Amino acid sequence: MPDAMVGVPPPNHPEITFMGFFKDLKNVKKQADAMTPAEYKGLGGSMRMARDGMAQMSQTLDGMAGYQQKVMHLTQVGVPGTATITAIRQTGTFVNENPECDLDLQVTVGGGAPYAATVRQTLAMVAIPHFQPGKEVPVKVDPQDPQSMIIA
Repeated sequence: MPDAMVGVPPPNHPEITFMGFFKDLKNVKKQADAMTPAEYKGLGGSMRMARDGMAQMSQTLDGMAGYQQKVMHLTQVGVPGTATITAIRQTGTFVNENPECDLDLQVTVGGGAPYAATVRQTLAMVAIPHFQPGKEVPVKVDPQDPQSMIIA
């Protein structure tokens, strides 16, 4: 018997068991089929799923472009102020693995009375310790809409 076969039982030996790899794949396919909504099954469903995914991506990109326009506008015309963070919550959305958060703020602009506002912003994971309740952050506030602002 060649050295490579030492200790290996013959193919018809009762100790041989098969790993069941293809059986496992079959079970995974069944689970995926059960989780797939009926409108996304078959060739037409695949096309519908692709169309819906593209629409969602387009909506996300439109939102990002709108936010960039807001940032550019407020960078130019925004009134500088300060805000104290009173609460922070994750929305459940992530952009490039960074969480989108709602920050509740107490905003003061130009010596006026403080007022409450909420800002939704994507925060870099490494910056989150700087955005905790009690921290003060600079803001740029839209002079036409005091609820519209960016953290500068």
